[in-house]
Amino acid sequence: MTRDVHGLMVLFVMPAVFILIMSLALRDTFKPQVSDKVRWVAWDQDATAESAAFLAKLPAVATESGGANGTRVGGRGELERALEKGTAQAGVVVEEKFGEGLADEANERVLVSVVIEPGTPPALAAAFRMEVTRALTMARVAGVMKALTEGEEGAPKVDVDGLMAGARVEFGYREAGGAPVTAVQQSVPAWLVFAMFFVVIPLSTIFIAEKQQGTLPRLRTLQVPGWVILAGKVLPFYAVNLVQTALMLLVGWKLVPLLGGDALGLDVNWCAVWALASAVSLAAIGFALVVAAVARTNEQATTVGGVANILFGALGGVMVPKLVMPPAMQAATWASPMAWGLDGFLAVFAEGAGVAQVWPSLALLLGFAAVCLLIAGWRLRTIG
Repeated sequence: MTRDVHGLMVLFVMPAVFILIMSLALRDTFKPQVSDKVRWVAWDQDATAESAAFLAKLPAVATESGGANGTRVGGRGELERALEKGTAQAGVVVEEKFGEGLADEANERVLVSVVIEPGTPPALAAAFRMEVTRALTMARVAGVMKALTEGEEGAPKVDVDGLMAGARVEFGYREAGGAPVTAVQQSVPAWLVFAMFFVVIPLSTIFIAEKQQGTLPRLRTLQVPGWVILAGKVLPFYAVNLVQTALMLLVGWKLVPLLGGDALGLDVNWCAVWALASAVSLAAIGFALVVAAVARTNEQATTVGGVANILFGALGGVMVPKLVMPPAMQAATWASPMAWGLDGFLAVFAEGAGVAQVWPSLALLLGFAAVCLLIAGWRLRTIG
């Protein structure tokens, strides 16, 4: 194994790189309040207290680039230049007579226009539109209340901000259990499971070399039990997979936040983590042994194993998160053993699940591993 440098890179370097890239790339997609990340400028043509109050209700937190959201510009041309240069992703235009139109019952006037820069991610654009709609709704309620109570002695005062405080729009993705999932919680388990299944490359290399060199036929001649031969493959690669698990969790916990991503929380049920890692490892090793036992050459094993793993990953929610798939595709993920392990890990890291909660994933993985090991053992008896 130590002489197979390429195999070790596949097992350790590849998943670490993918975890870093995908955790950073998907970070804002999994944020519950992604609209706070939109850089926007405003052109207030009305310049009234009502328009100022409306703009104050939009997200105006400091951005990571150092600038501040909500910068006021003096005209349409300045707004367009900000969008063209990339200093802003959205432009908010408050139309003239905004304050007068808030109490318009017909609601036919355009009070606010929003211009989105074409390169803005759709999730950010959609979330920001929701925030503008929310702020405009609050402003209209305030305008209507003011019109109804204006001039009436003893008219009750309505706290519009208090009434609408619970109406803040939240944009993000959630698992079925209701717990928010972060990019690192998705990426670390996903690429860990994917990398475990790529044990097919170094394992098949060793197994096929033993077949070609006559080692396995000689062992069969010496009447070495098949389970002993299989154990000689399962146990070392099981240890390798546990080392993989520890290192990938360390990458998510320490390395990803150093590069600006979210840290992977490790306040989890470690018995469940070990059980899932063991079940995924046995399933991956069993599948690799089947491929290695059936293939005649390294090229066949690498091609079949690699293509199968890519298909498992694409269907199982590794490359495209399951929670953004349409319902039909989400149902189809159960055909991939990688999805069983990934669902279990997500339940542990995002929802704090224990062994009792992830037993369906464990049962599927261990059943798959048992079937694969039986097939590999049967095929092993025919060698030599």
